Amino acid sequence: MAAILIIDDEELIRISLSDRIKRLKHTAWTASTLQEGLNLIKKESFDLIFLDINLPDGSGLDALPLIRQNPSKPEVIIITALGSTQGAKLAIENGAWDYITKPFNKEEIILHIQRSLDYRKAKQKLFHPVAVDTEAIIGQSLVIKNSINQIALCAKNDTNVLIFGETGTGKELFAKAIHDNSLVADGEFVVVDCAAMPEALIESVLFGHIRGAFTGADSSSEGLIKKADKGTLFLDEIGELPLSIQKAFLRVLQERKFRPVGSSKEVSSKFRLISATNQNLDAMVDQGQFRQDLLHRLKTFSIHLPALRKRKEDIQIITQHYINTLCKKHSLKNKTLLPETLEILESYRWPGNIRELINAIEKALISEPGLSVLYPMFLPDRIRLHFVDKKMGDTDTSIKKNINFSNSSDSIFSSLFLSGQIPELKIFRISAIEKIETLYFKNLLKQTNWDLEKAAQISGVSKSRLYFLIKKYHLKKVLKAFRIPIEFG
Repeated sequence: MAAILIIDDEELIRISLSDRIKRLKHTAWTASTLQEGLNLIKKESFDLIFLDINLPDGSGLDALPLIRQNPSKPEVIIITALGSTQGAKLAIENGAWDYITKPFNKEEIILHIQRSLDYRKAKQKLFHPVAVDTEAIIGQSLVIKNSINQIALCAKNDTNVLIFGETGTGKELFAKAIHDNSLVADGEFVVVDCAAMPEALIESVLFGHIRGAFTGADSSSEGLIKKADKGTLFLDEIGELPLSIQKAFLRVLQERKFRPVGSSKEVSSKFRLISATNQNLDAMVDQGQFRQDLLHRLKTFSIHLPALRKRKEDIQIITQHYINTLCKKHSLKNKTLLPETLEILESYRWPGNIRELINAIEKALISEPGLSVLYPMFLPDRIRLHFVDKKMGDTDTSIKKNINFSNSSDSIFSSLFLSGQIPELKIFRISAIEKIETLYFKNLLKQTNWDLEKAAQISGVSKSRLYFLIKKYHLKKVLKAFRIPIEFG
């Protein structure tokens, strides 16, 4: 008998799902708000959770990482609105088991419950933790732990691996970790930077050549593919590999044989292939820039590395690690990381990811090598200026950019001071918030033509919460979505 939690603000949904769950002889728990659901998850162990996206007190998707950290590791089925492809996409991208759309039928719910619980049971039966050495990969966030777990899944076999990630996210570091924990760890780890090789020399560099094969070939060379025999061949930035070489390399993957340039004899090489890219290879296939058959071979197993801005909770531990490492490298006394320095680092978006962070730390360390503290003033100017812009930016300009102030009568504050007396702070705050919300939702509903689904998505509130606020602020409109004309006034 499984324990199943339903987190949804619509009572009919909770009743309907509970009824189906009980008929399957499982235990049903319900929560009408996100916080209520999270409190239950802390107290109870659940096998499956039905989770609505738009809840009165927050987004269900935002809570997914926290839910997945729970020791019981429940499967999660996202509940999304009918026709909301965005909701389905977000469910898949955030690691949910599956999604269902409202309204749903009895057979659909029963199948989802049975399939997810069968999967959970099989997974628990077959799961055997694999110990892998990932000491070089720094971070404790859930997203980086998920990526590290992928190393354990693919390290002990020889399947091809494709690593996706932005520049500077550590793709080569992950590739080396897979090699070091693999069956060919005693062999060579051969790195090929596809973006750095001149196109005229790529074939020779990869496949090798015999003496006299071309002008300047004064001696034979075995090539990097042969060098990786009984080891790992890592093709970094494989999206830069020319189409002519892609065809030849596809045969190498199929046969594990090739001919060096100028030779009539085939050479064999038994290697493990790991590739990496910061490009969208599927889009390149559509544009005729990358071979689809090669892509299928490359991504037998794929790993996505998160950008640093997606794992900001790791910035402190990464920074401290590289302070220690770089101080040793430059023979400096270790330095203390100030809270204000860390605040600036955590506020930055890091388009260059970890590589950019390391460079920023090194610049700061060697700017004043004699100091024992890492002060903010030694960080690169672009990082400090970004922090200033974010903290001291023109709030009024930002608001006007996102909300259409139709006329001066919509002024948020002027009416609060008409008496000539400054009100008590508590009264002022409440009145100001109400006026801001009234102005915000008036303009939002106008710009979305009273499309409640779209308005809820933009504002980040649930439809039920939006319905409440429309009534609270007497926003006038006939809402066809509720089947009967309702005018708020």
